[in-house]
Amino acid sequence: METEQTSQVLTSNVRGRAYVQPPIEPDEGEGQANRGLNLRSLGRTVQRQALLIAGVATLVAVGASYLAMQEPPTYEGDFRILVEPVTTEARLSDPLTVTRTDGGVPNRDAFAIDYTTQIQVLLTPRRLNQIVQDVQAQYPDFGYNDLVNGLDVRRLTVEGSPEPTRIIQVSFEGDDPGLVQKVLRVTADRYLEYSLDDRRTRTGEGVRFIEEQLPAVEQRVSQIQDELQQIQQQNGLIDPGTQGGQLSTRIDDIVTLELATDRELQEQQVLFSNLQRQLDNLTPEQAIAASALSEDPNYQALQTQLLTLEGEIATQSSRFGPGSPVLRSLTAQRASIEALLAERTSEVVGPENVGNAQIQAFQNSVRLDLTNQLVTAGNQIDVLQARQREIQASRQQFENQLQQFPGIARRYADLTRELEISTQTLNRLRNQLETLRIESAQTEVPWELISDPLIPRDAQGDPIPQPSRASRIVIAGAAFGLILGTLLALLVERYRNVYYAVDDVQETIPLPLVGVIPFSRGAKQSFDFPSTFSTEEIDDSRLGTASFRESFSDLYSNIRLAEPPIRSVMICSAEPGDGKTTIALYLAQTAAGAGQKVLLVDTNLRLPQIHNRLDLPNTKGLSGLLNNDLVVDDLIQRSTLSDSLYVLTAGPSIPGSARLLGSDRMKSLMDKLENEYDLVIYDTPHLFGLTDASFLTTQVDEILMVIAANKTNRTVADRVISKLSMVRPTGVSLITNYLKESNSPSGSSLNRYQGVAQTRRENPLSNRL
Repeated sequence: METEQTSQVLTSNVRGRAYVQPPIEPDEGEGQANRGLNLRSLGRTVQRQALLIAGVATLVAVGASYLAMQEPPTYEGDFRILVEPVTTEARLSDPLTVTRTDGGVPNRDAFAIDYTTQIQVLLTPRRLNQIVQDVQAQYPDFGYNDLVNGLDVRRLTVEGSPEPTRIIQVSFEGDDPGLVQKVLRVTADRYLEYSLDDRRTRTGEGVRFIEEQLPAVEQRVSQIQDELQQIQQQNGLIDPGTQGGQLSTRIDDIVTLELATDRELQEQQVLFSNLQRQLDNLTPEQAIAASALSEDPNYQALQTQLLTLEGEIATQSSRFGPGSPVLRSLTAQRASIEALLAERTSEVVGPENVGNAQIQAFQNSVRLDLTNQLVTAGNQIDVLQARQREIQASRQQFENQLQQFPGIARRYADLTRELEISTQTLNRLRNQLETLRIESAQTEVPWELISDPLIPRDAQGDPIPQPSRASRIVIAGAAFGLILGTLLALLVERYRNVYYAVDDVQETIPLPLVGVIPFSRGAKQSFDFPSTFSTEEIDDSRLGTASFRESFSDLYSNIRLAEPPIRSVMICSAEPGDGKTTIALYLAQTAAGAGQKVLLVDTNLRLPQIHNRLDLPNTKGLSGLLNNDLVVDDLIQRSTLSDSLYVLTAGPSIPGSARLLGSDRMKSLMDKLENEYDLVIYDTPHLFGLTDASFLTTQVDEILMVIAANKTNRTVADRVISKLSMVRPTGVSLITNYLKESNSPSGSSLNRYQGVAQTRRENPLSNRL
């Protein structure tokens, strides 16, 4: 970030002032966007630690070069194996076509393999140890690790092809061409042998497995068939689905018949009750008896005789007395007829009905017809009740069957499904057994060696070594050295934990930056600044002095352009030695040179420096003013540098004077000085570890905190600013001070910074918010 971008006009202070914001150049916007990536910070670190990074990179590159020179020449050869049939003719001629197809042309899925798994199988220790043993017969020193380190097995791919090939490429690298050729030949033989043995092994194991499983599957099929047959015999099942529907239909028919029977029975019972009521509640048996008695001729003859005799007795009674022989004879006849009538009644209707006047009453044709209907209704009721009992018994039987049928049908279906699965399993096992027996009988090698094991050779037949890896080693070493050097540089800067440049300050501290002070030789000794601010060209020999001067001009412009004006400024720092006193002196001289009446107050009562730098007596000063009733005007001294620059020295050190900076007398004194001078500048002690300057933070218009580049500790500054922000949320700004020439901003950066500052001074209203 350029220097002019770091200078910002003060934003606000405790009294609510609004200050001028400098225009943002396009480069500044880009810098803020890049700041999120923190790449510029890394670039600055690399620039600062370039010697360290270059040294580490050089050392690592030299070491890598030495290792590269020690690399012996290596030789590499390879061979290729086709593991799947490619053409239709090849697939048709493959012996496995008989077992894996139905006689048609097999697709490539019939021969597809998992290449990743297959390659891992080829690289198993068992396969590699066999190769090592064969090679050791000619090369005894050859070991397992040599094979593992030099062998490479992969699926061959062709650049530009959407799919990989069906070829496995095997290569081996070593420093002995004879050994490389031997390893390749043995590996090729072993892999081809493995393809045939693997097929035989897999088919043989499959045959044994199926032969072991077949008896259990056959027994299971037979067991399920027997259980199905038993269920069919016990329940009369042929087709459970059809029979279940028929059973449900039967129950529906029975329910319909039962309802019709109940309805007819109720009708007959109503008819029977009505007929019985019309026949004087005679039972059907009594009604039959009455009908039989009425239709018996002997009973009717006796009844007629009795009626005749009763008439004659009535006639004779009128003529004779009760003892008359005629009446006694007639009475005896009547008794005889009544006895015969009772006897006949007993014979016709039974002795239990003898004497029942309703039975013995005369039955006319109407009563006889009602009697017939009553008997018929009674008989019909008996028939319907018998039918109802039969229907209920049938319904109960079928309902019991229907209730049990789902369980039986479910069991039947489960057994049928199990039988189907077991039968399918049995058929597949038998088919697979036959297939595996055919495959196990094959003797042709499944894989085909399409490229013999060879090492590239030149025209004379000598093996051609692989391109040297020395250049790659050197490049990798140089790259690693750069990375290592950068990491060490980051660690060094992390360990130092300081702000190296103004960009570091802006990226980490969220406060406005109002000034950048470049390094200047003799800045602590010379205060010979001109009283005017010219923009004429300056010779290169005076560039440092001019840049230093213009930086204070820009700082003063930021303060001067504030609205309402800033009347008091506190200049502080986190640590001692950050250059705050020098900045206070030059800022005061700059303001005085601009025609301002300036008062510089040294509040560093512990270690005052202003009087030494300006060669002023310090017998009386601020400490005496706070401890005694002295007149402030008597203690203020005029500086020899400018007629409008006044100084209030710290005075002699008095124990406890530092605490008086927070007293009411100090507050009153600050108000008085602010009213009498255009600008009051307070030079304070450092803030970390001391509370002296804390008393002044709320009494000034603006606080300028000095951050010394390449010196101020980040942690200390963060703590001080955090504590300061709690007391004073606004009105705090930063000044970056360069104490060393090595890291001071370049001349071009300062020229651009000064150009922006000059524009703001010439057009102050255009910069207001």
